[in-house]
Amino acid sequence: MLVALTVFGILLAWIALRKKTLAKATTNRLMRACVFVEFLTLAGLAALELTDAPLSTWRFVLCVACTLTASGAMFYWLRRMRGCASATAAVFVFSALIVSEVVVYACTLLPPIVEHGFAAALVLLQYPCTLWARSREKAHAIDALTPESDYFSVSGDVLANKKFLSATAIGIACMGAVTGLLRGYPDGLPIPFSPVTRVAYGLLVIVVSAVVIALVLKRFESVMTVGFFILLEAVACLALILFSAFPHSLDIGAVLATTLNALMVSFVWYITIAFMSAGWRDPYYYAMSGWIVWLGSRAVARVALLEIYPLHADTLVLCAVMGSLIVLSTQVVFVQFLGISQVVAHNRAQTIREQAAAAAERRAADAARDTANADGSATKAGEGGTTPQGTLAQGAAKESILARIMGLDQQESLTDMRQATLEHNAQEIGSQFMLSEREIEVLALYARGLTQKRVAEELYISPGTAHAHIKRIYAKTGLHSRQEIIDYMEKYAS
Repeated sequence: MLVALTVFGILLAWIALRKKTLAKATTNRLMRACVFVEFLTLAGLAALELTDAPLSTWRFVLCVACTLTASGAMFYWLRRMRGCASATAAVFVFSALIVSEVVVYACTLLPPIVEHGFAAALVLLQYPCTLWARSREKAHAIDALTPESDYFSVSGDVLANKKFLSATAIGIACMGAVTGLLRGYPDGLPIPFSPVTRVAYGLLVIVVSAVVIALVLKRFESVMTVGFFILLEAVACLALILFSAFPHSLDIGAVLATTLNALMVSFVWYITIAFMSAGWRDPYYYAMSGWIVWLGSRAVARVALLEIYPLHADTLVLCAVMGSLIVLSTQVVFVQFLGISQVVAHNRAQTIREQAAAAAERRAADAARDTANADGSATKAGEGGTTPQGTLAQGAAKESILARIMGLDQQESLTDMRQATLEHNAQEIGSQFMLSEREIEVLALYARGLTQKRVAEELYISPGTAHAHIKRIYAKTGLHSRQEIIDYMEKYAS
């Protein structure tokens, strides 16, 4: 995991420094490559089971490659969910967790060589699933609940949501370290399950995931915010208690420890979708950031436990450390969550005041035009106002360092914001005129002012194909020029 995360760290730095945004064609090719390489690594692991020779180096290389490519495939599916409602994301991630638990349990019943072969076959099913997903309704178009104080909220204060996401990243890092320590309690080595405890773990994860889905669909608004952190805290504390109560049957405590790990996986999926929706960087930036924060904390804690335990085998100190991290992870989130309602209320009141002031200025300007000194009055009326550029600068100044690192800071230019708006408007027009997915991509780029040749380069298609797409867009929409498209977007799609 640490090797894989190092690779992700390098890619993360490259995306951040170059402010790179991957084109959709690139992400599709990357997905296909990840699935294919993941299949090859699993087939290679199956082949290693046929030999008696100790091939630990090859096994390690294959496992690193499998971790990288499997993560890349997950990033693709998370990317498809960006912009969706909170309830949609919750149902998605916990349904995926339930299915994965069933599949993983089935694999554990098979001999190793058959297990790897079965997993390799399942990996290839992602190819038809990608085609199926493209023919279905987009996730962001599904009408579902998004609570006002939730990670996915767009009606609340943007800065407050950024603070909450930043605090959540800290909480996830602390809980990730707790998970790593619990999974290797007390010496860092794996804890083997018995058949009974393995079934108990799987059933517990499925039941908890189903309950979370049910609560979300019943519109319990705090389920996926502080409610879920309380759940994680409770599971971690119960795992500590069971480890202490049954020191000679560690697999009993491991049921809760592994359940905590599974729930953390789905929660990080959920938060990653929120980051993708709230931030302006490429979606893969947030996916890799989430993996590094969560799995990096878990891996470092586990490796540290392996190294430290032989030198200082004191489980009491270990339990105290884990308890402290549990408290820290939840309290950071709780404190930030309590402040959100105050910030949102304050900013709403400020927005109302600004709107009232703007309306008063417009009325004063209208009245001034009917008087002889209209020019002087209009100038005076505008002196005390706050320009949009000034407001934007003030907001950028307030951004925290952590928000900048996580890509939740203000965009560095209005061009990026305009690009995001055009992409959204292209989606709206695509829905209105039944444009294909590729035509929507072409429309968004063409509306930005790109030539047909540049559109072709961005999407890795020929100029002739780009020209054909633009002709079909004109035919379907009844518009006849780039300016007409832009005017239509501003009037009907914004």
